[in-house]
Amino acid sequence: MPTAAPRSTTAVLLFTRLAGEEAAHKRFGSRADAAVAAQLIAHAAVTARQAGVDFLCFDSDQQVGSTFGQRLTSALSYGFGQGYERLVVIGNDCPQLTPARLRQAVVSLETTDAVLGPDPDGGVYLLGVSRAFFAADVWAALPWQTAALGAALTRCLHRAGATVRRLRPLAGINNAHQLARVLRQLPTAALRRRLGQLRRPARVASIALRLRPRVAAVAAPLPLRGPPVS
Repeated sequence: MPTAAPRSTTAVLLFTRLAGEEAAHKRFGSRADAAVAAQLIAHAAVTARQAGVDFLCFDSDQQVGSTFGQRLTSALSYGFGQGYERLVVIGNDCPQLTPARLRQAVVSLETTDAVLGPDPDGGVYLLGVSRAFFAADVWAALPWQTAALGAALTRCLHRAGATVRRLRPLAGINNAHQLARVLRQLPTAALRRRLGQLRRPARVASIALRLRPRVAAVAAPLPLRGPPVS
């Protein structure tokens, strides 16, 4: 985080959990879920640093509040308190977000009051807002992490008199199914390869588990009863 005066009037704010905490909340279908999360966080940070403006990172150690909304609004309050006039917030779960598209959001925010990157599931993968249209108390109560967020956030901004620009929808990654789907669409071959390698052990283990009952059935003349699964 910056300790001197901002070099630009806009900053990109990466709002993220630490990799271990992210892995505990999401299941990517890998024995190395924390490593998958770390790759996604690192990729988001690299993307943010290429936006051409200042970069802020708020991970679990810096966040304040008991709910997601409280933690996010406290991060935004901090950013505006540092002197920035506009903030563009991204998470770690949208690796399809390219530096060019992020720069597009930054530029758009210079001529509009807010920018939203919608997720097909109803949330947002990007949120840009000017200082004048951010109200911490109101935003903290929005239905964050639900399918109703995008519509609620849009209504909130419109009620405040903000003009809102919407970017092209992009899907986020919250589970193994979404990771597999997004892997095929990633613009960065290196990231696609790294994430694919991390998923491989889980895929092999899954095949082994599917084959094991067949082997047992062939080897045993009578059905075998295994221990209960916890």
